[in-house]
Amino acid sequence: MREVTIASALMRYWPALTTVVFCTLAASAQSSKLALPDSALAPTNASLPDFDAARVTFRETGDLDLGQGQGRLDITQFEVRSVLSRPIPLANDWLVVPLAEFTQTTLSVQGAPTASPFHDDDLYSIGLSAFAVHMSQSSPWLYGAWGRAELASDFNHVTSDAFTFDVAAGGGYRFNDAFILGFGVAAFNLNGNLTCYPALAFDWIVNDALRVGLYGPTFVTAYTYSPDWLFSFRAKAGGGIWNVTDAAGNSRAIDLTTYQIGVFADRHLFDKLWLSAGVGLTVGNTLDYTTPHGDTLFERAPEAGVFGQIGLRLRAW
Repeated sequence: MREVTIASALMRYWPALTTVVFCTLAASAQSSKLALPDSALAPTNASLPDFDAARVTFRETGDLDLGQGQGRLDITQFEVRSVLSRPIPLANDWLVVPLAEFTQTTLSVQGAPTASPFHDDDLYSIGLSAFAVHMSQSSPWLYGAWGRAELASDFNHVTSDAFTFDVAAGGGYRFNDAFILGFGVAAFNLNGNLTCYPALAFDWIVNDALRVGLYGPTFVTAYTYSPDWLFSFRAKAGGGIWNVTDAAGNSRAIDLTTYQIGVFADRHLFDKLWLSAGVGLTVGNTLDYTTPHGDTLFERAPEAGVFGQIGLRLRAW
């Protein structure tokens, strides 16, 4: 029953809405029953830059000054995301795809005063979701819906505040084989303080080598150097909200927001498996300690820092 703030919504509702808007393209890339546009048949352009069948990512962000003598923060994140099956075809051009995700975030704080609520925390998020999309080869319109149940906690004391249920609906219009504009709306915390947000997204295949778009919380400019190499610039919102329990047994929330700007290189290993690595800066960071209803009890604005990440991406089943 955690409140979703505007800042944290940037990292939560964009993935939902963009999944709804663009999942038909990803489904097309993975389904032998649906054909891709001719201009999207290049090895890397056949799937969206930020939509994979499965991915495993390790990210380290180091030595962020919390300011005012509150210590220095290191953030370590391990993420696993995967669709659970190939797109399931239903009647009348509908497809359904189930997904699962797991994230472990470790916050390590050195030099924090005793009164600070931020020390060393291992935080976890488990989410199960599914989207249903409609796409017809005879129409430029595509639309769909999405739902998710999430458990986010330190797992020391799991209460009802650690669970959230979210839904979204969106659509898109294919102007031509190279450009799609998407839009949608999401409703968060159906079991608590309900909040709703709109979203806008796009996908533009500039040419056989260059693709630009807003994919969920990620803006990407991707350049295909060869069938085995892909280079990209990415700007992405990240972080999370986790339910924790303080020393007095009260339900609280840790709310982390970061904005990551970096350059990445992807190398094709074999079949549909790619190795991805990147470095960059985290800016606009916030770290808040709140009540389950969003009232801020303690807040910090960590300075900008450097991050590095490495991972494996399975482009399609």
